[in-house]
Amino acid sequence: MVLDKKTALYDRDEKGELVPKEVIVEVDEDDELQMEYEGEKILVVPIPRGKIKKIFSKISDKDEEEKDLDGDIILEHCSSPKFDKKEIEHMKPALSTVIVNTIFRESGIRVGANKRKAILETEDDFAKN
Repeated sequence: MVLDKKTALYDRDEKGELVPKEVIVEVDEDDELQMEYEGEKILVVPIPRGKIKKIFSKISDKDEEEKDLDGDIILEHCSSPKFDKKEIEHMKPALSTVIVNTIFRESGIRVGANKRKAILETEDDFAKN
């Protein structure tokens, strides 16, 4: 069977915007603080390949350490519940991790306890291509 573009591309609406997808959150079963969110659902917009590369470059850029990359990811890619910048500043760290890990999973990025290491390894894979 020949690969179909529908399988290769994220769904988009009539305006060309990525369509949010309802998913069960990704929790680390070894983290009791994250377990509070087990079974919860959120709406996420996957991160396309080109944007993933930009995020990876920010993670590895030493000058970007002050920037709240997780917060930016939640603002842009968590459709429901929708948080504003102030709410993200006051968000429980465990929930922030759960949401970002879920968005990454839905975008095809490995997540878990060694998330940052896996992201940087994946960045190297992208750089080779």
